[in-house]
Amino acid sequence: MVYDDYSDDILKAYGKMTGQEQGNIEDDKYYKYFYNLLETGRNYVKYSYVRLVKEVDETWVNAIEEAMPSLQHVVLNPRKFIEEEREVVNIAMARNITAESVRHLLAHSNYIDEYRKDGTVIPNKILNIYKEESLNTYENRFICTLIAELQFFINKRFDAIFEASKDELGVNFEVDSSIDNYTETIDYSLQIKIRDKQNDTENEFENKDVFARIIQLHRNINMLVGTEFVATMRRFPAVKHPIVKTNAIAKNRDYKACHKLWNFIHSYTQVGFKVDLVKQDPNISQSFEKDIYNSFVWNYAMLHKYMEESDVIDVNRKARKKELDMQGIRRLLEEIVAGTNIPDENLRKLVNTELKNIQARRKQEQAAAAKLTKEKQKTAKGKKA
Repeated sequence: MVYDDYSDDILKAYGKMTGQEQGNIEDDKYYKYFYNLLETGRNYVKYSYVRLVKEVDETWVNAIEEAMPSLQHVVLNPRKFIEEEREVVNIAMARNITAESVRHLLAHSNYIDEYRKDGTVIPNKILNIYKEESLNTYENRFICTLIAELQFFINKRFDAIFEASKDELGVNFEVDSSIDNYTETIDYSLQIKIRDKQNDTENEFENKDVFARIIQLHRNINMLVGTEFVATMRRFPAVKHPIVKTNAIAKNRDYKACHKLWNFIHSYTQVGFKVDLVKQDPNISQSFEKDIYNSFVWNYAMLHKYMEESDVIDVNRKARKKELDMQGIRRLLEEIVAGTNIPDENLRKLVNTELKNIQARRKQEQAAAAKLTKEKQKTAKGKKA
């Protein structure tokens, strides 16, 4: 593969940019030529940054954490009572005959079929008494209802905090340029998106502690929902607000803590957290613009390195003049303000004064140029006459 002198200029510039050639790239002939094309070409650059700022009201986190040990204790050690069921059944179905069953039979002789001489009594029916432990107490129904409402309370906030707007986060960078290289036109487009996974608590250093606590509460409440106690209690009716303060609820330490939590979640009307999307559309500084243009130059030179044939590029052409647009003027003003210690009021007066002077000089120059053109035209007409 043979290159002419101008292609060698591109390769030398590429070597300097990649460190394979010695020399300062900004002094390179090809670099200066191409950078001028970029400055005077059509360029569109967009850079935006969106950050999610979350702030949690720890009041509700503290209240639940305070009551959680008591709630876990009463679930593992629920109150029980002996439930007795009395029913007159056919003698063949009787399972538990007690002294009370015999007394009931003597009071209801119509249930007796036969009295034998040896004193044996043959009944056709008898009172059967069933006794078994039951969880169906008001206190247990209160705890089961509290767990259901607490699960909804926590899960709603958990989902909102860790899922809100995560798809909108990160950096969006776009470049769209088009330049005329005399012998060719070059269109350059680039888009980079960086998405921030802020649902991971490791990315939220400032709130890492409170987020870890919320995750633990979320795990604890869903573990309680899956216990055998809750599965058993679901067939019994829920309780309603306000809670009746039975002796156990009024005096037992754990039930008192659960009652306090019940009152808290029924009185807490706040969302419990705040999520703000902070959107930034930074202006492109000169140093940033330079890096963008350098990436264009580098990519173009890289392609030329691997092209079998390339057009001749005359890097000695006269440099084009760069026209400032509104964005460029605004950027220059921002850099001037950022780089000076002059008070704002004095700087404003200085800029206004200099702008008026420049505009006045420009009008004078335009008037002088118009007068000169008019005189030349008049002279030309005189010669023709």
